[in-house]
Amino acid sequence: MNPALQIYAALYQPSAEQQARALAEVGDAIQAQMAALSDDPTVERAEAMAANLLGAHRAVLRLREALLRRDAAHAG
Repeated sequence: MNPALQIYAALYQPSAEQQARALAEVGDAIQAQMAALSDDPTVERAEAMAANLLGAHRAVLRLREALLRRDAAHAG
């Protein structure tokens, strides 16, 4: 990989391990938001929860891609 791509990858493609560590915080935030939504359901809270669930979904897909890149690098 050329140096420019290495810099780009370091900035915009965190490692699978870095992404996996961040998932615990995402889960804690979602759990807290779900509890708040359950305790006091509002349209605004439901909309925010739906948006944050989509964000969590994207985070898991990014982790999947990082795992695929990591596994391909180790296999190659």
